[in-house]
Amino acid sequence: MKLLNRHILIRKILFLFLTFIIAGCSETTFLINSAKRIGSWGDNPTYKVGNPYKINGKWYYPAINYEYDEVGYASWYGPGFHGKKTANGEIFNQNLISAAHRTLPLPSIVKVTNLENGKVLSFVRVNDRGPFAKNRIIDLSKKAAKELGFVNRGVAKVRVEILEDESRKFANELIQSKNKAKSAKIQNIEKKNLNPPVQETKSDDKENKVVKVVKEKSETDENFVLKDNKIAIQVGAFTDHRNAKSLIEKLSEFKAYIKREFIDDKYIYRVRIGPLSNINLANQLQEKLFQLGYTSSHLVMN
Repeated sequence: MKLLNRHILIRKILFLFLTFIIAGCSETTFLINSAKRIGSWGDNPTYKVGNPYKINGKWYYPAINYEYDEVGYASWYGPGFHGKKTANGEIFNQNLISAAHRTLPLPSIVKVTNLENGKVLSFVRVNDRGPFAKNRIIDLSKKAAKELGFVNRGVAKVRVEILEDESRKFANELIQSKNKAKSAKIQNIEKKNLNPPVQETKSDDKENKVVKVVKEKSETDENFVLKDNKIAIQVGAFTDHRNAKSLIEKLSEFKAYIKREFIDDKYIYRVRIGPLSNINLANQLQEKLFQLGYTSSHLVMN
């Protein structure tokens, strides 16, 4: 009887020992797989601009905009999305510095400045879409929020500036890695009007002057009117006419129109509002467009 009990005890000990080993191996395998999954940006990241999309009744229009510079509120996201895919196929890691934006190409590289404490992140990878809460222009990872000093508060007023050279570099690398290095697609991420027709050059000079006037406008020239030059607000630019037409329909109250231009062996369809001769009115319209989610809107010469 004692011998039988001893055998039973030995079997129980062996069973518990084997269970412990198997559990340990399973846990180790899980940790290894998890580390592989979130240790980098993932196996299949892609470069994408994206088509117009609708969230909570509001339309958003992704576009290449290397002049992007905006002030607004930032929030952050983390645990609920950790290890999941971002909008361009990368793996979100709350412990890496990254961000979500509603319209910038994915990925883009931006500089984020916390205007409340002066802290700066000079290299933030935008690889996801969002935020869609009111008055927020960027959603940062938990790590980024910590670095900027607002993880406990949840939100902070920030300035977000796109870094053109860094953004173009990552875009080109991803396009080439996916064997899509066709000149037409690479041109989509080149600097705006890199090789414009002669008549466009003067327009660019005037456009820069207009933007400068808008930024430096003082209280004494609130009713300033451009005498002979007309300006417009460009809301988006597309290579697909259907996307431009879709945006026109959404901007019916603004009487928007499509300006077609032939650049680098292809047509570009620019959606604009205007012409306008009063900068004060243009600023008001642009502010309203921003509130409606068209954060890529900017002034151009008509």
